[in-house]
Amino acid sequence: MRRKAVLMVLLLAVMCFVAVFAETTDQEALRMELAKKYANAKPGERFAIGYITWGLAQEYLMICWQAVEQACRQLGLDFIGAVAETDAAWIETTENMIAAGAKAIIYNCPSAAVMPELTRICNENRVFMATFFGYTGDFLPGDLGPYWVLDNTPLSDEQTYFPLMILFEKMKQNGKTKLLHHQASKTVATVSTVYINLGVFMAWKHYPEIQVLGHQYGEWTYEGGRKAAQASLAIRRDYEALWGANDSQTMGALRVLEENGLKIGPFTASRDMEYSTALEILKGNFLCTSGFDIPYFAGRMVPMLYDMCVGAWYPLPEEMIQAPRLTVYGKLEEIEPLARAAGIIDHPSFAMVDPGEYFEKILAEMKKEKPNYPFDFRLMSIAKCKELGLTYDKHAGAEKFGIRHLGRFDYYYPVLSPRFGSLEAFRAHVKALHEYFLDFSWADTWEEAEEYAKQFPPELKLEPVW
Repeated sequence: MRRKAVLMVLLLAVMCFVAVFAETTDQEALRMELAKKYANAKPGERFAIGYITWGLAQEYLMICWQAVEQACRQLGLDFIGAVAETDAAWIETTENMIAAGAKAIIYNCPSAAVMPELTRICNENRVFMATFFGYTGDFLPGDLGPYWVLDNTPLSDEQTYFPLMILFEKMKQNGKTKLLHHQASKTVATVSTVYINLGVFMAWKHYPEIQVLGHQYGEWTYEGGRKAAQASLAIRRDYEALWGANDSQTMGALRVLEENGLKIGPFTASRDMEYSTALEILKGNFLCTSGFDIPYFAGRMVPMLYDMCVGAWYPLPEEMIQAPRLTVYGKLEEIEPLARAAGIIDHPSFAMVDPGEYFEKILAEMKKEKPNYPFDFRLMSIAKCKELGLTYDKHAGAEKFGIRHLGRFDYYYPVLSPRFGSLEAFRAHVKALHEYFLDFSWADTWEEAEEYAKQFPPELKLEPVW
């Protein structure tokens, strides 16, 4: 009897293996069928990749530009870069780049209003599109045709939750309860705005004694942060800590607060890990920030797009939404005990690094006349590795350059995470986020936040799981 049971278990295991293998084989066959169908170039061909950004006023935006240009250079491609500040400019620049020979275009924070038109133009011309912060609750990559193939956006709720938990814990240990909270934008990269505000909510429920105040929009930029701080000070002046939606606007806000006698840099946190913020952390005037390895984040789009252009790879629907792995940067002697006290030290998504070496080996390149970030983006291209006899490396040579310990240099597919499990669940979550978290001014106290949360639908995922 026992022997029959063992044989039955073995048979079931073999059947499961065969089923999984068959499914994987079918998926890869579909992938290659799509790759060949939509390819628009030949392996080894030299062509242009376009890059359009909404501005260059953030260090994040400048680093992205530099990294994409470097990746094009490494892969033997031509780089065409431009800034688009109006809806008409996004469309006109796209048409000009296609006319100049671009086979793929990367869009950094494109205007949501013109995404359907940009997608139409690229579909008609068989030009691939990749976006940063490009989707909303109304459309995702793949919805509008086969050539908008990727969106590369950090899950900014995760990128907010961890540094804010550390900041809240420091506030708690020092008897501080008044946090100045600055939002991002209602018009630019709204998907990040709603994720960030969700992250604030997630962390806040662990520290209900804290007041979250202000809620001004910093519009992602240093000058926008200054304006937000001036507006916040017009309301009250007793803030004890600062959270800003990204490093650039938070640095602007911090400077205004300091000019008005509020020296709260050691109680300030944010997200992005930019050059200026790293310097402030090293000076002890900024607690921590959460970064997504900006040069890697931006540069890796080029080899992925090259592979699609030459028919070596094409994403399946669940792979079109991509997100970088994240790291919290701060002085470890301070943030490590705070993370432990906050209960996040063993969270599977949590990682922390001291910013000193990261600044010297990576961020310092931004200020150089010819920046050269320590990545070899050829190694992330399936086709280019085959052409040149190289070994594929998802981390773009981070180990070879001696920086693997300084960040994650990795990405994943959020749709496939346990939090969602399907494209439909992910879409419903993002749509609900835009409905409930585009503006956070509904609560200054946790009691008010709890009352507001009673209307949240079940598709809104509120647990810190990534």
